[in-house]
Amino acid sequence: MRKLLIGCLFTASTAVSAQPAFDTFTLLSLIFQGVRFSMEESSPKEIIVTSKGTGKTQQEAIDSALFASVQKAIGVLVVSDQTVQNDKVIRNLVASYSSGIVNEYKINKCSGVPITCEVTAKVSPWKFMRRLEGEAQTIKVNGNDLAAQATTARNTLIHREKITRYYMSQIRQSGLDVIVKKLEIIPSTGKDVKLVIDYEVKWNKQFKDHILSYLKRLEKDTVLNQSENEQIYIQWAPTGMFDNRVRINTYDNDFRMMMEYYMFEPVKVKFNELDLCVEHRMDNNVFTIDWYGLRRQKTIFVNPDKLQNLQSISMQIGCAS
Repeated sequence: MRKLLIGCLFTASTAVSAQPAFDTFTLLSLIFQGVRFSMEESSPKEIIVTSKGTGKTQQEAIDSALFASVQKAIGVLVVSDQTVQNDKVIRNLVASYSSGIVNEYKINKCSGVPITCEVTAKVSPWKFMRRLEGEAQTIKVNGNDLAAQATTARNTLIHREKITRYYMSQIRQSGLDVIVKKLEIIPSTGKDVKLVIDYEVKWNKQFKDHILSYLKRLEKDTVLNQSENEQIYIQWAPTGMFDNRVRINTYDNDFRMMMEYYMFEPVKVKFNELDLCVEHRMDNNVFTIDWYGLRRQKTIFVNPDKLQNLQSISMQIGCAS
């Protein structure tokens, strides 16, 4: 009886620490003017952002586009709820810290009056966080109690969802390229010109490397012991010597559904000079395009007036102007 009592007392006094669902917690969580910014280990060191800007001169338009790129990248770090305040604070922070945050950029195109330029930039959120960390008004969030751990876990998940949503939403803006393989005029007795356009959609290698690197880190930092409904499986090439797949625990069914939406969203291709848009439904998900291929032929009839002074036809992913 005495031994049993001692055993019961020992059991009653033993403390059990909460185990985090993530292998890696947020490394840096900062509050600036009421807005919380978080960044953790699985976050990419730089984010590829495609943005447009307008100005009186080409340089002014490029600067405006780069400002928008930095604003997008910093917005991914925000885990607060006050949207209006967030936007205002972020705009002010971009104005103060945009210098040095863009590692490099390329100009995709500039046109119109006033001039509008589209740029694709590599933005480093880590540089921004380190500079913000040294700002006198910034509060660094610490704490190891259960409440602090719960808040950190929540913010980590919010941050992962935001940055994953950003990457997935950018696939059809920055992640895919369309290549015209062949353009042929077919003889016809009709008034319109019969054109056959052979084209192929492929991943942009630079963007693909970035997003796959991010997904691999995301897989590494998750534990696959939760509901199957919260897991997502992505494979982009045959497996074998190279493990061309990931299985990620999103910890949230809405998070998983968001990823699936972007994976199976149709790919739209625009014939620029003809102002024609074609939509391709996905037989497989978008990550398999380089694996299975996405090559198509489109036969169209065009008014000859539209072909005046036109020597070639360009194409783009997406139908927005």
